[in-house]
Amino acid sequence: MKEVDKILETIKNYPKLIAVYLFGSYAKGEEKPISDIDIAIILKDPEKNDEAEIGSLYSEKLDVVLFHRLPLHIQYEVFKYGKEIYVKDEEYLLDLKLRILKNYLDYSRVFEFMRSEVLK
Repeated sequence: MKEVDKILETIKNYPKLIAVYLFGSYAKGEEKPISDIDIAIILKDPEKNDEAEIGSLYSEKLDVVLFHRLPLHIQYEVFKYGKEIYVKDEEYLLDLKLRILKNYLDYSRVFEFMRSEVLK
């Protein structure tokens, strides 16, 4: 995947970079000819100007997103099904994974409770 290699070369020296993940259909091995390549970029303390810089990496075939902008259930899926393609800070990444898992499990219990109440 030339596009992914190009992104990595561009971003791996970014000061706030924690990790880069491949997720979605390519990570699951379910890609189709029309599938785009989903890339999640994890930054430490992201700001608005980071969004503009990272957004400039988008291409027709590549969908580059900042991890912190994803909904919780997608963040969980990135960690569960995605593939690490570059990790700069293992310790920070592990802490983030634990926080996302905890939040997701808390949220999923509430969601299940709400769903069961509605279906009564």
